[in-house]
Amino acid sequence: MGEVAWIEGQQADLVGSPLPKALLEWKNTLPASLREVCNRIASDGGGVWLVGGTVRDALLGKKWTDLDLATTLEPQEVLEIFPRAIDTGFQFGTITVRVSDSDIHYETTTLRTESTYGDGRRPDNVDFGTSLMEDLSRRDFTINSMAIDLARNVIYDPYSGQKHLQLAILSAVGVASERLREDGLRLMRAYRFMDQGHNGVWQPDTELNQALIECSDMIDNVSPERIWSELKRILSNPNCGEILRKMRSDGMLSKILPGWDGDADLVSKLDYSGDELFACRLVILATSIPSERWRVIEHDLQALRVSNNEKKVVARLHRLLGHLPSGEQELRMYRHSVGELVDAHLSIERTLNPDETTFVVSELENLPALLAGNSPLIDGHKLALETGLQPGIRLGRLKEWLFRIQIEDNLSEIETVIALLDSLEWKNTEPENWPRVGWP
Repeated sequence: MGEVAWIEGQQADLVGSPLPKALLEWKNTLPASLREVCNRIASDGGGVWLVGGTVRDALLGKKWTDLDLATTLEPQEVLEIFPRAIDTGFQFGTITVRVSDSDIHYETTTLRTESTYGDGRRPDNVDFGTSLMEDLSRRDFTINSMAIDLARNVIYDPYSGQKHLQLAILSAVGVASERLREDGLRLMRAYRFMDQGHNGVWQPDTELNQALIECSDMIDNVSPERIWSELKRILSNPNCGEILRKMRSDGMLSKILPGWDGDADLVSKLDYSGDELFACRLVILATSIPSERWRVIEHDLQALRVSNNEKKVVARLHRLLGHLPSGEQELRMYRHSVGELVDAHLSIERTLNPDETTFVVSELENLPALLAGNSPLIDGHKLALETGLQPGIRLGRLKEWLFRIQIEDNLSEIETVIALLDSLEWKNTEPENWPRVGWP
């Protein structure tokens, strides 16, 4: 942390232990601006500690990302010390601090005392305190209930979080059922924390495992937006398939996505790492729902307040299920129409139908680019002059028909496209029956 010493702040009200060597080395990677934040809080008489996920990730050997602080100072006092601070949750004691020329933000939260949760979603009231022990006692899981005093190189771990990290066990702070009934979102957080990426899947201890089933009704008290936020993170994590199987076994998945009975084992086999990973996994879960019942899927996603863009991706990929191209013309139309979702769709199909998909992937790799690119060679003005058609549906659909043939036959000259007008039955047929650009 540099040569400048940490200013001694308020002592913790519990017994800590020296930082292990690995954390001392990790501490040296922390930004100088963090030292400034801690020193300014301590200079004003406040105690300050790194807490929660920051400590957990450090013990797991991960590089720091978010650096969250707990302090004995109240929100107004923090705002007075840091003029550039942002009020991101004053009533809950949270102020986001930034100092000097640093772009790093530090979420700084006043220590809280224990509170009741009458609605199973939020505390009935938020009371600020000065007890680090009491603050740690109201957190969800033991691996999130640790704190580091950077000035004294001390770690506080009253609920054996370090031991549970070593044993790869997820355990609640105190009585598991009480923790889950305080805030139903902790159900989703429990499933998310079970997936530790390259560190494998951690199992909940016996008490938490039982509480996840007994308290599953608490999910009804959680806002759809918060459920989706956690579910999307679960769907994006490496060991998603195993977590989904656990959620299904506990009855949680059917509460969130009723009728989505696709094989969770196949989710684990999905070979894709793009931005649409969550959507691909949702589509695999929805394979038991036929495309003609898309409204069922749309309803469930709407209930979770999934964004319109995310819904469109899931809808598009679901409609593509089972539709693989064959022959050069279809391959060209498929590549053009599916566009950026080609890799995502093929990853789903490769999971469901590996033999058929392997052939398509090979053919696409050898398919030359479109000679005229992805735009029509003939525009509406030129087509109107050639046909005498007025602007409208008929002209627009004829342009689209010609564009489809341009793609399928990989045409590159506008004269060739115009010549098609002599062979197409466009004068005496209805435009709603004409071929369109799209797949399938």
